[in-house]
Amino acid sequence: MKGLSMFAKVSIGLVATIVVAAAIYLLGIRPTLQNIKYHEDNIAQLEQKVAQIPRARQLVQQAQARVEQANRDLAAIDRAKMPVNTIDLSDRLKAWMQYPDMTREIAKKLEAWPAKTGVQRLYTVVMPPPPNDPNAIPALALVFPLGTVQVRASSFEGLLNHVRKWNDVPNLVVLVDGLTISGMSPNLIGSYTLVAFVYPRNGDRPGPNVPSSPQAGAGGAPGGFGGGFGGGFGGGFGASGP
Repeated sequence: MKGLSMFAKVSIGLVATIVVAAAIYLLGIRPTLQNIKYHEDNIAQLEQKVAQIPRARQLVQQAQARVEQANRDLAAIDRAKMPVNTIDLSDRLKAWMQYPDMTREIAKKLEAWPAKTGVQRLYTVVMPPPPNDPNAIPALALVFPLGTVQVRASSFEGLLNHVRKWNDVPNLVVLVDGLTISGMSPNLIGSYTLVAFVYPRNGDRPGPNVPSSPQAGAGGAPGGFGGGFGGGFGGGFGASGP
């Protein structure tokens, strides 16, 4: 009986030791191992991200190259198809003051181009003044509907060639529509509507609005905000007969 009692005590002590060891494992080693596993996984993810950095840099460089090419393309289009005196809206007041220079250039081109394409111009061009308020200048596009214009051509082919040539007018974008023909060769009269378009520079990021002032309507820059140019876009421009 004494031997059994001793064995029981030893067994109980062994079990207690195992329980304590298990508790130490569960409370110490196991969480530590889990923590190590977490950090190992985190390191692996970070290493994957680091490995992607060269590719990300390459994609950024490619995107920057595309932006630079797009800017060069836009600059080339601007040089070829926009008036030399196209206004720059990064400075609204300066753009407003230079507006007449732009419209005079457009009018001269519209009047000179027919003769360069082999027909006789039968119209004159009157361009609009700028709006009274510099802040009212459209940012994305200036549209100048010139109404119906007429030209005289010696042949049907010459008249059609003239109409097609409007696509080639330098430093200007125009839309020709609704061609009608009257008369007989060599005295054909072509009538069509003509619309000119200008895309202001920096129209996508115009400068701050011009603050109004009590002196604005009394003078200062061309006519002042309250008058001088007058008219706005609602009238004062279009084509008329000779």
